[in-house]
Amino acid sequence: MPFIADLAKKARKKNILAGMIITDLIAFISYIIFTSGIFWFGDLQMMIGCIIGSRFALKNNKSNESFIIQGIGVSLVGAVLTAVSFTLFDWFVFSEILRYSLFMLLIVFELYLIEAIIIGLLTGGIVGGYYNYKNKNRIESSTIKEEFYESLIDK
Repeated sequence: MPFIADLAKKARKKNILAGMIITDLIAFISYIIFTSGIFWFGDLQMMIGCIIGSRFALKNNKSNESFIIQGIGVSLVGAVLTAVSFTLFDWFVFSEILRYSLFMLLIVFELYLIEAIIIGLLTGGIVGGYYNYKNKNRIESSTIKEEFYESLIDK
């Protein structure tokens, strides 16, 4: 178990990279299990992976950079990694059945890439906005408490 504890500690320390990897792993594993989607194959899986990965990265955030920018960055890069994973999986699985050529592989990758950009931007912005709002309320409540305590000390 010390290996898992060390891995979790390192993941919290390098939260941005870990969020991108978590996005790819969750989306890819769920894509292997359940290959369908709403609009295109794997869009639901990519969305779930982006939400969980960006949530992990922003939950363990230690920098002063904007939550929205970090959320979009983690989700976008994680979604592009997921698009590469989906394309390679489709190519390895369906290449013998459908006789994929390199040109067909590029078309499939472009479709996944368009999907990744849209989903990465939307989910990263939404999750980043949520954490930005949540952190803003926490800062406002702490300043209100400090002002209240200072007013008690002065009297």
